[in-house]
Amino acid sequence: MSDKQEPNGKGTAANITDQERDWAQQALAEYEQKNYKSCLEHLQRIEISRPNDPKVLLNKAIVEFYESGLCTADKFQKSFIDVCKQVELNLELLDSLEDVENCIYYYNYAVFLYHLKHYTKALAMINKVYSFIESLEESLAHKVCLLIVQLHIDTNKPAEALKLITYIESQFVSTDNATNILTGSADQGGPIHNETEKTEKKANLDAATDAFRVSLIQYRVRSLMELNLFDECSQQLNTIKEKQDSITMFLIGKLEYLRGNHKEALAILKQIPVKDDFIETGESSSVLINNNVACLYHYAKKPTLSFTSIYKAIVQHQKNIIDVTKPNQAEGSLSGQPLHIIGASIKTELMFNLGISLLHARKPEEAFDCLIEAVQTYHMNPRLWLRLAECCIMTHKKSNDRDFDFKKPYIEGVVGSGKHRKIILKSQLFPDTKYSCEAVSASIPMPSLEFGSLCVRNAVLLLHNDTIDCSPSHTPINTPHKDYLFGCIQSAGAYIALCLGDPVVALKYSQELLKSDKINKVHKFLGHLYAAEALILSDKPNEAIDMLKESNAFDDIEPEIHEQLRIEQWKPDKQKSAKAVLYYNLAVALTLRGDLDKAGELLKQIWLSKIEHVSVPVHVVILALYIHLRLGQKEIAITLIKQNCPQAKR
Repeated sequence: MSDKQEPNGKGTAANITDQERDWAQQALAEYEQKNYKSCLEHLQRIEISRPNDPKVLLNKAIVEFYESGLCTADKFQKSFIDVCKQVELNLELLDSLEDVENCIYYYNYAVFLYHLKHYTKALAMINKVYSFIESLEESLAHKVCLLIVQLHIDTNKPAEALKLITYIESQFVSTDNATNILTGSADQGGPIHNETEKTEKKANLDAATDAFRVSLIQYRVRSLMELNLFDECSQQLNTIKEKQDSITMFLIGKLEYLRGNHKEALAILKQIPVKDDFIETGESSSVLINNNVACLYHYAKKPTLSFTSIYKAIVQHQKNIIDVTKPNQAEGSLSGQPLHIIGASIKTELMFNLGISLLHARKPEEAFDCLIEAVQTYHMNPRLWLRLAECCIMTHKKSNDRDFDFKKPYIEGVVGSGKHRKIILKSQLFPDTKYSCEAVSASIPMPSLEFGSLCVRNAVLLLHNDTIDCSPSHTPINTPHKDYLFGCIQSAGAYIALCLGDPVVALKYSQELLKSDKINKVHKFLGHLYAAEALILSDKPNEAIDMLKESNAFDDIEPEIHEQLRIEQWKPDKQKSAKAVLYYNLAVALTLRGDLDKAGELLKQIWLSKIEHVSVPVHVVILALYIHLRLGQKEIAITLIKQNCPQAKR
């Protein structure tokens, strides 16, 4: 909050008695020493002498708020609004601010809204105060400048923040008139001060201005990072490296992280001193360090270490919150915690990071529980809904390795002996490939394909917005990322629909995917496969054949397959394997159309690639058996069974 103002009402500065001025000075001294009880006693004496002075009432409300440990936000808000009514100020009507002396009321309320994370409303209010910036005294002017820049960053306006910083530096740091502006020449609403204090401020102007300059540089670096201007970030950080404060070190570490220098970033994080200052600042260095270390482990392909670090951060953060929470003795939802703690909880961001780490560690159920908590706050983020859908998919099927494992038995059993010996083939290779027939509601948050389909629909709708919310990340989604995200969402939707036995919806997702000319080759390949399967399930084998023949995704597809499957245990993972899968699907469509000879030729090509140690789907054997039996080639079918089914040799 702001410091206290000189205890005089509007237009009553000449009526202040020496006794009242002395009380005000004593109150300021006690306030700066954090002796709020003694400060309050002096203010009560002034209140008796000046019962209708709004600034005295405002100072009293602020000191009472501090005396409670900032834990009575509801009471303070009520007292603050009462004071504003007394001076006929309507905080909702920003145009009513015409007197510079009333700026202190708007500034205090903007800070209040900032701590409640009402950033847009706080920004509108502080913008109005900023229009009077040259008339404000030093400490208030500094605070207004820093708050307005912070709010621009919090509302994802880094470019506007940079313009503000440049102007503020030119007016308050770099010019000769900075001294007159910063020391204040008018008697106005601001901290309690006297002539002696003004003299001290002028003497300490260089130190105050330097600290202010460093803060502005740190804000500039944050804004440049969000605009991906890393070289300029480095230039700015070089000017304050000697400071070696924790904020600067965090920024240096983040810059190395964004540049992909993860080892350097980790070394910098280890140098940051761990301070237990959560009560004072609302931030815990140990929590931030553990979170950042987890991000580094994540990009180092070490998901287990990543979620371990994130879990430590969550445990520490929860402990910090419990330690500062007091029994809610006052009425109101904002009471019980210090004001700067109410909006300081980062549990949702930590749960988001934990969910992503668990998903990459192939723990989809645990990841789902974390992400479902995060989505209650970041429900406008399409990428988060996609991650939830991926949790549902991975829960349904963590890997398709067994679809390419020829060691799996094809035989259900053997009956009889001798010439009466019969081989019973499995009617279905894998029992869980049956479509879901249970009455599961898609609206129930659980890692099911039904809920996954709802997640995909939400992601599709949100991706069509002009502005895409990427919270909790501050990095905006650019056009290439948006195109890639579109491909991921559409292909996930098609896969889920096929698993649920809904070929109509699957075909719709696939066709939307293939309409785009900006998708990568992997997604284009999946689009053709899913569309063909949907057409086959819709009894349209001819259209499915045309769809598969149209696939031209094999031109240099291997680099993209390797890039997208570098973590996921999923096949096909090679270009030749992808070609084998496509040929198998084409063989199925030809078989359904009755072109058994053509289908058989395709299977021969697939089998030759298997000899070259290419991963091919095990379903090839079953399809080959079917074709040989349909063609009356019984002996070939028996030989095929003996070669691929060990039970048949007994």
